[in-house]
Amino acid sequence: MMKKPLLYGLASILLTQLPLTAQVPTYSPYETYDNRTVSNISIKLETLGPADHFDQSSVLTRLSTKVGDPFSQEAFDQDLKLLSEEYDRVDPCIDVRHGEINITIKLWEKPSIQSINWYGNDCIRTRTLQRKLGIAPNCPFNREEFNKAFNSLKELYVRKGFFEAELQYTVLPHPDRNEVEINIVICEGRSGRVGGLEFVGFTKDEEKAILNMVATKKYNLFTSWLTGTGTYKEDALDHDRLMIVNYLQNEGYADASIDISITESEKNNRIIITVTADKGDIYSFGDISFSGNTLFTDEEIEKVMLIKEGDNYSPELNRETMQAIQNLYGSKGYIEANVNYRLRLSPFSPTYDVYFDIEEGEQYYVGLVRVLGNVSTNTNVILRESLLYPGEVFNSRKLQATQTRLESVGFFKCVNVYAVRASDDKALGPNYRDVYIEVEETTTGSVSLFVGASTADSVFGGLDLTENNFNWRGLGSVWRDGAAAVRGNGEYFHIRASFGAKESNYILSWLDPYFNDSLWRVGFDVNFQRSQLQSNDYDIDTIGFSIYANYPLTNYWLVGTKYRFRYADIEIAKGVGKEAQKQEKNSGITTGVGLNMGFDSTDNPFKPHRGLRSSAEAEILFEDNGAKGKDTFFFSKFNYLNTYYYPVWRLGTLKFRGEARFIHMLGGVSNEKLPLSEVFFLGGDTTVRGYKPFIIGDHFQKKEADGKIKVTNDPQGGVSSFLVSTEYNQQIVPVLDTFVFWDGGAISRDEFDIGKFVMSYGGGIRLQVGGRVPLTIGVGFPINPEREDDKRIFFFSMGGQF
Repeated sequence: MMKKPLLYGLASILLTQLPLTAQVPTYSPYETYDNRTVSNISIKLETLGPADHFDQSSVLTRLSTKVGDPFSQEAFDQDLKLLSEEYDRVDPCIDVRHGEINITIKLWEKPSIQSINWYGNDCIRTRTLQRKLGIAPNCPFNREEFNKAFNSLKELYVRKGFFEAELQYTVLPHPDRNEVEINIVICEGRSGRVGGLEFVGFTKDEEKAILNMVATKKYNLFTSWLTGTGTYKEDALDHDRLMIVNYLQNEGYADASIDISITESEKNNRIIITVTADKGDIYSFGDISFSGNTLFTDEEIEKVMLIKEGDNYSPELNRETMQAIQNLYGSKGYIEANVNYRLRLSPFSPTYDVYFDIEEGEQYYVGLVRVLGNVSTNTNVILRESLLYPGEVFNSRKLQATQTRLESVGFFKCVNVYAVRASDDKALGPNYRDVYIEVEETTTGSVSLFVGASTADSVFGGLDLTENNFNWRGLGSVWRDGAAAVRGNGEYFHIRASFGAKESNYILSWLDPYFNDSLWRVGFDVNFQRSQLQSNDYDIDTIGFSIYANYPLTNYWLVGTKYRFRYADIEIAKGVGKEAQKQEKNSGITTGVGLNMGFDSTDNPFKPHRGLRSSAEAEILFEDNGAKGKDTFFFSKFNYLNTYYYPVWRLGTLKFRGEARFIHMLGGVSNEKLPLSEVFFLGGDTTVRGYKPFIIGDHFQKKEADGKIKVTNDPQGGVSSFLVSTEYNQQIVPVLDTFVFWDGGAISRDEFDIGKFVMSYGGGIRLQVGGRVPLTIGVGFPINPEREDDKRIFFFSMGGQF
């Protein structure tokens, strides 16, 4: 049964009370007073107490209407409007004496709110409602502001799911004082929190499919506050009704209908939504035929058809089959081919015969490709995304693909690519169609501040500036044309400055994804870094730059080359031992070239669900650690990185990761000369979780005062590195994932060697708040740590941009 609010008797009495007196002017608006001289203006405050004093000059100085001036009806109306914003009631009176105007304005101060009383709110606390209202006792009562605040209470109840809630308020004036008492009466009705969805007349598989597609969800105490789901929304339920009927019809139940009922749950403040299906007979496809095809054989058309005799009848598959036939013709230039279908219901069985009628039309060629709507973006940047070229046979699939490519570059709010016959095409003949590319540009640059924290670097923050549609050729025109001069050529430009407790980093990057309108991706990076991430005893300052070029062999394969230069200045804290102190001599210049190849078939660049990412890189590097070439040598570096994503089901993904990295010294030089900025490190929340960042592998040693050798907390890194990881990621809601993992890794100071393999397991959560603040919290449990001091069970990372 529905709960009744308390004090219903009192509520019915309160609701019969009349509101405060309305404002009614006492002068006639139809009599003309314009241009008559104003002889006197008198202001009277009606709510003035016996002992109170009112200075009318404070009001007169703010009026446009002045004594001795000609009267203006328009100015006087503005004066009354001004006063009505400050006072609760304004009553003007105009009296004409001897051809002159005497004005008397009576004012009533806004009453003070003596109290706000709440009745009937059982499910939402009074304190919550009062805070949402935002108006407290002892404040002036402003009718307009109160109505706005009162509407926010109604919105709160709707958001909480109380779809039957009714709210009313009454204002009771005090008989002796300029005060009012406000009584708010609430009839909450049934709670809109969904305690469950029940299905009648559905199979288990159908229930599972429907639950994945509907917007109405069961209320979850832990996640609903993030997602906003779990409360009754009438619009969402109407949408779900259409979705369910459409789903059943596409499963073959052409006559299906559903009924949705709402009942109270046995649990407090919950409702049960029951969906009952009347499926009727299941229909199937009978005879499928087509006619009108002369350009394609029956076998070619049957190959693209998505339905066959005996399948469950589906209106959606019918339409998709019709579109597939049109696309087949469109791919060969017959872009005006028309395909229609007719259905015939068998009189003896629930079977639909389908007949497709094909009108092939004529073959068309591409005329001109025109670009419209671009203001900042260069036309050639748009045209290089087009797959259609003048003179070739028209292909409707390429037309659709061109629109998809332009939508994905991120430069445009709206893209529309279509074919049209233009007057210019008459010289070419009737079988040419122009391609129009209409775009509406959007913001492509951003400037933001960011802050964060992680296990590796406790607190960090900085400034990030990005422009995805940069034009370096406009730099010389900035002084004349402003910031718009450096937009429009499709280049990527990025500046980032970050400051942390253990690391400061400054990066400048530029990339042209179509260098000289070719498929070559050419770019460079310049960076400066000051880091103590590997150890508090290390202070590694590096400055460097790299120039790279990549070329896509296919949609998945990429090859490239890179040149890089880096100068490293290494300082080691005193008292950490002579062995570690030797690293300061390894400061110097590293320069070299490399080749790389990459493969990427993942379905999403940010949150993949399936596919493989793989990259291999080889570098030949020259190191100069000393003056006059005495400490110069060559070495090579190899990296092979792989990550494979396997979809277990729609919301669950297995991630397999395997990495191998090697350094090979050339000319018989010892790897002890390698600077810390070039060797490999493992450990922490991005490699082997459950261990301190960069801690895995050998450590430097030092000799104590008593002659004993002690292993320090300062890692040496290594020239051979292996990492393997398995992780299962489960999406709870779109902004919240949970994961479990097993990690393993090894670092060795010997070339092409697997050192001691350390492992860990654990789990955690990943939360994306507002799309701007990613948060990862987890625990890792080391299985076979080399030292107890290497453990760090809890790990986290958090960052946000503003």
